[in-house]
Amino acid sequence: MIKSRINKKKTNVYSIIRSTAFIALIVISFFIFYDAYKSNVIKKVFVKNIEKFSKNYGYSFTEVNINKLININPEEIEKYFTKYYGNSIFLIPIKEISKNLHQNKWIKDFTIKNDYKNTINVNIVESIPIGIYFNGEDSFLFDNNGKIIDLVDSNYNLYFDLIMFEGNNSLLNANTLLNSLPLLFRNEIKKAIFINNRRWDVQLRNGINIKLSENNVLDSFNNYDKFYKNVSNQELAEIEMIDLRIPKQIILKFKAIE
Repeated sequence: MIKSRINKKKTNVYSIIRSTAFIALIVISFFIFYDAYKSNVIKKVFVKNIEKFSKNYGYSFTEVNINKLININPEEIEKYFTKYYGNSIFLIPIKEISKNLHQNKWIKDFTIKNDYKNTINVNIVESIPIGIYFNGEDSFLFDNNGKIIDLVDSNYNLYFDLIMFEGNNSLLNANTLLNSLPLLFRNEIKKAIFINNRRWDVQLRNGINIKLSENNVLDSFNNYDKFYKNVSNQELAEIEMIDLRIPKQIILKFKAIE
């Protein structure tokens, strides 16, 4: 009998605790939603007053200045700002605009400065393509970190002076090759093919193919330079391939006689 009463009291206590917790949850939820509502109302009132103040005292956004760009169409940048023309200069969503700019692969870095009057200045550092990577199907511009910038399509002629890189892992090793090249030869090379993941064959714009040394690219080009200075253009026109893989040795392959 006593045990039954004790169990009954425990049940009543648990019931009271559950009811109290439920009521407390409802009360807390009410205050949370009320605070959120109140905060939203305050925010709207604040924005409205800022807009009114800006309009009355000439603090409306009317102009965006962008530094001179080479590969990026300025309209691609302006579109994120111009829709806010006429709004308070203090309320332009710079963080939101920055997120959009970060998604543009042509943009390496940028700064946005608000003059807190009516103008926003945007300074963009563009990604500079150093070569073209061909994956067997498409061609892509890439920067000195091996990062793909953009697909090369109808604007291919704009990058005619860049070297086309082909072969497995050629993209990863392209910058190493470029840093090994004498500057005078960069414009002479049309294509570089990475062979067996260890060395390069290059195709010159004069049509000659060169097999480069695996360990010393610079020596290979120095040997070619010495050879080039001692032959005529007519003789060069007859050469199909120059093998420079062996130090201090040049092996020539001539075009087939038709």
